[in-house]
Amino acid sequence: MKTFARPFSASLVLLLLLLWIVAPGAAASQDLEALLSRMTLEEKVGQMTQLTLQAVSETKGEPGVAHIIDHDALREAIAERHVGSLLNVYDMARTESEWRMLMTHIDEVTRTESRLGIPILYGIDAVHGNNYLMEATIFPQNIGLAATWNTDLVAKASRITAQETRAVGINWNFSPVLDVARTPLWSRFFETFGEDPYATAVLGTAAVMAMQEPGPTGYPAVAATGKHFLGYSMPLSGKDRTPAWIPERMLRDIFLPPFEAAMNAGLMTIMINSAEINGIPVHADKFVLTDLLREELGFEGIAVTDWEDIGKLVELHRVAESYKEAVFQSVDAGIDMAMVPYDYTFTDTLIELVAEGRISESRIDESVMRILSVKKKLGLFDRSASHPTARVDIGSDASHSTSLQAARESMTLLKNNGVLPLDSESTILAAGPALDNIPMMFGSWSYTWQGTDPAAYPAGIQTLGEELADRLAERVIMAPWGGYHEADRFRAAAYASDVAVLALGEVPSVEKPGDIESLRLPDEQVAIVRQAAESGARVVVVLFQNRPRIIREIEPYADAIVLAYLPGPYGAQAVVDVLDGTVNPGGHLPFTYPRFSGSLVPYDHKPSEASDILYGTNAFQPQYPFGHGLSYTEFHYSDLTVDAAQFDSHGTIEVGVTVENVGNLAGRDVVHVFVQDHVASVTPAVRRLRAFSVVDLESGDSARLTWTLGEADFSFTGRDLKPVLEPGTFSIHVDSLSYMFELHQ
Repeated sequence: MKTFARPFSASLVLLLLLLWIVAPGAAASQDLEALLSRMTLEEKVGQMTQLTLQAVSETKGEPGVAHIIDHDALREAIAERHVGSLLNVYDMARTESEWRMLMTHIDEVTRTESRLGIPILYGIDAVHGNNYLMEATIFPQNIGLAATWNTDLVAKASRITAQETRAVGINWNFSPVLDVARTPLWSRFFETFGEDPYATAVLGTAAVMAMQEPGPTGYPAVAATGKHFLGYSMPLSGKDRTPAWIPERMLRDIFLPPFEAAMNAGLMTIMINSAEINGIPVHADKFVLTDLLREELGFEGIAVTDWEDIGKLVELHRVAESYKEAVFQSVDAGIDMAMVPYDYTFTDTLIELVAEGRISESRIDESVMRILSVKKKLGLFDRSASHPTARVDIGSDASHSTSLQAARESMTLLKNNGVLPLDSESTILAAGPALDNIPMMFGSWSYTWQGTDPAAYPAGIQTLGEELADRLAERVIMAPWGGYHEADRFRAAAYASDVAVLALGEVPSVEKPGDIESLRLPDEQVAIVRQAAESGARVVVVLFQNRPRIIREIEPYADAIVLAYLPGPYGAQAVVDVLDGTVNPGGHLPFTYPRFSGSLVPYDHKPSEASDILYGTNAFQPQYPFGHGLSYTEFHYSDLTVDAAQFDSHGTIEVGVTVENVGNLAGRDVVHVFVQDHVASVTPAVRRLRAFSVVDLESGDSARLTWTLGEADFSFTGRDLKPVLEPGTFSIHVDSLSYMFELHQ
């Protein structure tokens, strides 16, 4: 066996290049139809097969231990089994040089030992930066990026991620998550852009377009993946990969818009929802994967399964009696590529199904053409563009500056009773479980899948405790984090302090390991806040969270609350920048922050969820509303105008508002435009977000903001499950201002 770090001579490189140029049926012709006509059934089905790196490795990934590829297994996969795609990392992130050697080795085997030389699609979950590349720039998780409401910043972070991913030869990114997070219990909440379909569509599409933007070679850096199609993010129990019950109208109004917007922007691939909707696993749902995805939306890209999900039709969902039946159901439903991921069971089974006549070869051809088309769009048939030789300054100072900017802009000030910015003379107690816990700042998908192993992280990342000590020096008292067994020592430190900065957090977790029974904070974290408040110190709570945890019990004891989300490597600096006033916070919630675990109601709820007319109960009362975010300055809104007269002739409405910074500091605000339909044939939402803008204003300055709303902004899915625009009374809401008008059809 040999490692992938084999030396290459100049003569071998020249030979490989010549073989590539003359390889029959390969990219010299760039005629995919001709290429498809040359392929055997085995080669076609191989293209639909995706194996994990573990399947072709000798050793597992360990810190400080070189990963070794199994050359014979790799050759079997590519040359004999004609596998079209590989994915993943073996347990932990690798260095730039290791990735380059691996991808070069794969490239070498493909060019020299496979009959047609069809290049490999290599997929990775680079979800907040290329988190499996040690030198890569890591960004805040998507929920934090969403809190910036800065579309350009989301695009910039996504562009850097794609460029640093392609630089080492990886050409397929399993990102972004386009699921709309409708239950905070869900363990993948932090991977989303929040609870609103419009915001998710805007920010998600910006990410997709940036990732697939043509680079120096003229080809997209990577193929983006919209995941998870469709309705994955609202399991009834809140547990990952458990049943969802979603009426088709809700599916269309809430969950479909982000995917449709991304597809209209050129999204190349989707990953399928691992769970079931209304009793049908999506991997076997022909309505979702063919009728809706292909025929209605016209999607022409690759539909790839999630991890082992065809087998789960047998083992977990029990809609198939055998693996063969599961393969039939999934391919018949519309999947193009199976993330098998360890062996050739899918490959062999699908060949049998074609031989038996249950699956036609023309159906196989459809999927193979989609796969080959994506490879062509990425330039993988172009030797000069596909080989991992183009140099990109991975982890550059400029890229790290973007990560810091994103962390700063995401910081969301939920509460402030005058304690922030911190007084320059205050003595500060620093404590809490997240104070010196790097994984709690990053979350999952950070150097390992769950992100919990501190040894896997690069050296030199500053913790919040270290940042406070460096910046505020002798004013800071470090104390035990306040568990019951250390209560006396903690109280003594609290009584000696003017302000207690308490860093609370959640241990990183994702997917099934992230399932929880309650959103309530751990008892010890509740106790630390109470103990600090009892000392007389003013309490500042900093939250590092995978999802909003219930803080109702501690909120009265806190003088200020800063939601940091999962900010990544510059989280500590960004938090202290806000605490000491270096940065005026401007983040705003991309979700409704719940007050109770049993009342998880989003902002765009129905009128019956707002209050009960007869009894006055069930009032919607979140801890903090969607879009909430405080500043150290004050903004005033005025002169809301709505020109609805032109709707009859142009189908658009112009909305305008003036925003003025009436405080003493420069600041940033996020302006949200909501539409309310007063009466409709399907019960309308209380309000729906239809536009937003970020505005930066110096003290005393003002800005006039305008938006154009169209028919889609006033439409909904009607009783016949088709889009409908009904005339009637509507209102536009911006901050506390509202404007009511009549809309004629």
